[in-house]
Amino acid sequence: MKRWLKIHREGPRLASPKPFLRWGPIVLLMILVVGGVLAQGGNMKRPDAPPLAARGAWVVGVRTLQLADASRTNRGITAEVWYPTTGTQQSLLYESVIGQTPVRIAGRANRDAAPASGRFPLIVASHGQPGTRFQFAYLNEHLASRGFVVAALEHPGSTYQTLTQQNYLTSIVDRPLDILFAIAEIARQLPGADASNVGLLGYSYGGYSVFNAAGAGLDGNALREYCRSHNEGPCFALPFFAQLEAQRGLNVARPDPRIKAVFAMAPYGQPWIGARSLANFKLPLFVAVGEADDVATYRRDGLEYFRKAGSTEKYLLTLAAAQHNPFVECPPEVRSREEDYWRCWEPVWDLERSHDLARHFAAAFFLRFLQNNPEAGAFLHPSLPGFKPRTSVGVKLETR
Repeated sequence: MKRWLKIHREGPRLASPKPFLRWGPIVLLMILVVGGVLAQGGNMKRPDAPPLAARGAWVVGVRTLQLADASRTNRGITAEVWYPTTGTQQSLLYESVIGQTPVRIAGRANRDAAPASGRFPLIVASHGQPGTRFQFAYLNEHLASRGFVVAALEHPGSTYQTLTQQNYLTSIVDRPLDILFAIAEIARQLPGADASNVGLLGYSYGGYSVFNAAGAGLDGNALREYCRSHNEGPCFALPFFAQLEAQRGLNVARPDPRIKAVFAMAPYGQPWIGARSLANFKLPLFVAVGEADDVATYRRDGLEYFRKAGSTEKYLLTLAAAQHNPFVECPPEVRSREEDYWRCWEPVWDLERSHDLARHFAAAFFLRFLQNNPEAGAFLHPSLPGFKPRTSVGVKLETR
């Protein structure tokens, strides 16, 4: 590792400058050409990408906002907000971290640009546990290009640097409250965000968080019943669940009229909510899962969220052989630390491909239910309209 760091910092030493003098101009030209292609990658649609994976018409702006919830001892929440703007689109790098590895995530957004005039539906996004507000930045950018304001929260106590055993438990309550607080606060700081027309977007623990924020309350009886025969996963919370239920349970969590639709990727924690609570969940719902997920398991979590939800409009996207990470960013820097590589590695799926699927279906879903766009909603059909021959292999979409 020390040798690798030395090479990484100083660069490889050439045995002689002569080969470089001979080939240097050609190598430099190749670097410039390849670099130019990569820099434009966010603007180039793959031939196998479904229709709505293409970037939308809006130029995207981005800014970092600080939110402070005074009702919870000034709980501070950092939010990265993407939004429609005008001008010429620029490239940038988001500086983040995965585990202990600093990473840079390539993006295309204009930092601190003036928001476009008008009002746009607001989408509040919730990351995994642990995670960061950049965990699926590619998707947040994409939705902003389609005419949404997208606010990705960084939940205190749920990042790689701040997660503790106690926070893992208390965030069952804290994270949904972060989401509900952020709706009005984001609109206050960015008036173009329409706080009366809101979608929620969550991944893993954030998938649970958006369900609860949307009114699917905790159910201690359901969890106890589950844990009698399955002493694993979500059962870690059972000894403390009465207190959690008192704060975000069936008698406390209520549907929020501002929230119109929920999109959950690999959602965790279905036994915390249970069938009775989900039967009362009526919002349009999209659940995206990997069939081989061994964290938020397919049959315990994603499939049951879909089956038990009382939504009239609901969709289940299943990626064959995918595990837990097909929808997250995984920059190359994580390869330098094996433990962090596994945090975002996906063994079968090409992440560029699975990200295109997330872009397509999230755009179709939110365009349909937040912008009342029936043409986009037509893509939410099990026949997968718009997919070219052979490009739907491993992709299954089910509806109610």
